[in-house]
Amino acid sequence: MSSSVPPPPESVIPPEAAAPVSPVSVTVGAVEHSVDFVRPRLRARAARRAALYAGVQINGAPHLGTNVMQTAAFLLARAARDRLGVRADLRFGALDNAPYDTRVCPRTGTAYTRSYHHALGQAGIADLVKRFYGGLFDALTALTGVPYTVETYTRQQESPAFREEFLASLGRWEELRWTLAPSSGRVPVGFPCPACGWLQKSGEHTELLDADARRARFAAVCLDHGRYEIDVRPDGGAWLGLTTLHRNLVKERLADRDEALPVIVKGADWAAGCRLLDEAFLCFPGARPPARVFTPVVLSASGAKLSKSLMREGRAELSPDTPPWMLDATRWPGTTERYAVTLHRLVSLMLSDPRHFERGYTTPEVARLLRESDTI
Repeated sequence: MSSSVPPPPESVIPPEAAAPVSPVSVTVGAVEHSVDFVRPRLRARAARRAALYAGVQINGAPHLGTNVMQTAAFLLARAARDRLGVRADLRFGALDNAPYDTRVCPRTGTAYTRSYHHALGQAGIADLVKRFYGGLFDALTALTGVPYTVETYTRQQESPAFREEFLASLGRWEELRWTLAPSSGRVPVGFPCPACGWLQKSGEHTELLDADARRARFAAVCLDHGRYEIDVRPDGGAWLGLTTLHRNLVKERLADRDEALPVIVKGADWAAGCRLLDEAFLCFPGARPPARVFTPVVLSASGAKLSKSLMREGRAELSPDTPPWMLDATRWPGTTERYAVTLHRLVSLMLSDPRHFERGYTTPEVARLLRESDTI
């Protein structure tokens, strides 16, 4: 999926009256705009291009927090272009590896999952991406002039370079596993059964049989089909089911192969996880963690970030006046273009000062900012 690049309009500059009230940031005096965090790495690498990477979960309709992160990625890319003088584009990863359904072995209690990819297939995934993100991303491109692409995890993990990085991680496994899971050292890897597509969620019975730089062989167990063995090679083999941190490590090392400077854009709730990722990078001689920018999170009344899982469980503790569209973007009452303008104005407010960007926002505070900026 790609997009054209029409010129951005001038009518979405936020008014001063709607500015947030934020505490002094620890970066005051050092950082004038949040995209400036990227400048040292650009200079060190002498890069003329920047590629901003962000993940797109497709396991249901996005909530406002997800769309704030994505809108911030567009605005940061535009700021990199205009402020830092580099070409910048966005690369969204559509995570079709999320569990679609789960089964539990009645005898052992072992959980087995099937991913969105294996349940819906390529066409079904493409429909979900288009439904939840296509129109919004196109509208944000129209507002910012920033191009984007979307690539599914399934397609990405099929590439020889991704598999080479996965095999390289196995070569440093004894050290690496304690950085990715410092409490236990256990980092499961899953491989769907070739007969049905189900895999053990926690990889209890997955075993690495042998590995080198060009091939790894694993054994795993299926609830219906018993034991099976699987090969992973740069030119093909098994679909890779990796834990969140392991998958991000492989993806970020892959991104660093590009001539464009990789910039990882994630919500601020990822800060703790990225501490572990940065430690994992240091397991590879000469490797440096990528440039990172953390975006504001949207919080419920309890202070917890908006979360699909908490909302499904009815434990999100949202205020009674939270508009339904903040929880489910498909319930926005207007057009997609108007939603994009609203997000653009909101995130522009957040980016107007680093102290506004380095904090979280409750849903009532978001409603106030939007009301005072007269966008809804």
